[in-house]
Amino acid sequence: MRCLPAALLLALLLCVQSAQAETIAPISDEAQRLYQTHGDAVYQVQVIDIASDKKTSIGSGFQFTADGLIATNYHVVAEAVQRGGNNRIEYLHDRGEKGALTVIAADVTHDLAIVKMDRPGKTFLNLGTSKLPKGVKLFSLGNPHDIGFTIIEGTYNGLSKDSFVEKIHFSGSINPGMSGGPAITHAGDVAGINVATAGNQISFLVPVEPLRNLSQKAASGKTGNFMGAADKNIEKQLLDMQEKNVSDLLKKDWESVPFGPVMVPGRTHEALKCWGGVNHKEKDPYQFFFSVCASQDRVFLDEDFDTGSILYRYDYITAKDNLDLSRFYDFYEQQYMEPASDYQNVKEGDAGNFDCNSRFVDLAGLRWKSSLCVRQYKKYPALYDMHLAMAMVGEGKKGLIATLAAQGVSQKSALALAERFMSEIKAPSGDKKRGGKP
Repeated sequence: MRCLPAALLLALLLCVQSAQAETIAPISDEAQRLYQTHGDAVYQVQVIDIASDKKTSIGSGFQFTADGLIATNYHVVAEAVQRGGNNRIEYLHDRGEKGALTVIAADVTHDLAIVKMDRPGKTFLNLGTSKLPKGVKLFSLGNPHDIGFTIIEGTYNGLSKDSFVEKIHFSGSINPGMSGGPAITHAGDVAGINVATAGNQISFLVPVEPLRNLSQKAASGKTGNFMGAADKNIEKQLLDMQEKNVSDLLKKDWESVPFGPVMVPGRTHEALKCWGGVNHKEKDPYQFFFSVCASQDRVFLDEDFDTGSILYRYDYITAKDNLDLSRFYDFYEQQYMEPASDYQNVKEGDAGNFDCNSRFVDLAGLRWKSSLCVRQYKKYPALYDMHLAMAMVGEGKKGLIATLAAQGVSQKSALALAERFMSEIKAPSGDKKRGGKP
């Protein structure tokens, strides 16, 4: 009998032992375990342009019912909703399986959509809860940058307290292409849906509860034929959201803070963040101070079309001695006429032109030139963008401009916001010269 060299025999023995260990050793890495157990429920969601047969958008999604319902973000499938005749939706699995998807329901305010597979997969995820202890691990799944399916480990940091729409703050790297994928717990239950990132491992998830609500409405038939009346359904969702937000805002006692010669609304709601600063250089012939408060919510409707924000701003400008009155007023008028940057939210064809009504008003014992402008959305005619601008006049080489902007509101809400905002601009307490009614 021929004998093998001792070194070769030892090497073969170690290979056999290693192979046996890989076969029988339990999986200890949690991310690996969760991916192997639940990864089959995760798909890439693609919107395909029919004419070119090319992808126009990609994201992720996950099957959450045995009959083949997949959850994803609305912004992943928006192109197919807005221009359904030009696009089709498909799912793709990393095993190579692919098939057609049909939009069943959508909740644009929470950036959610439910689509149905033509052939249901065998694996689906259970919907859990977003009410978790702060600091627990979550595992986000998806297909970032179309490079392959990925699982990301991160930390649950609670529900946001500075938004009209609840979001989960997730410390993990959600990248483009992962939108719509699930974030699951140790037990494999869905706690949230990937939606956005602010970079540096600051990411956001849609809580699972709105998805459960949307699924229940779809199952009960309350969403009807969503695609058959998509514009009407979206319009109602946006209107309901902003009516609630504006109502919540108007019910609160507004903080009053000094700015320039008057008292103005400060932070009026926890969903708004405020900041300020200077907008001039040492060599400029004027001094320019500003303060801005704005909501953090934007609802995606279509490419270059979003809505839902509320913003107000103050600009106080005073001239230095070397700037004459006429030049100051030219600069002051330019600032007053400059359109609010908040109104770059639509592309041509999404809304009409602004229709403005201008007049002089007396507030806080001062004279103001005011202009209230609104423009109507074309697909959603119950909704308007509103812009109120007021400029203090007759005070020599100093001026204050106050602006208020609200997107996607009803005419009634627009007027109510404008009236409340104007009524909250007051003379400083004890200022008899500037006392009196607005």
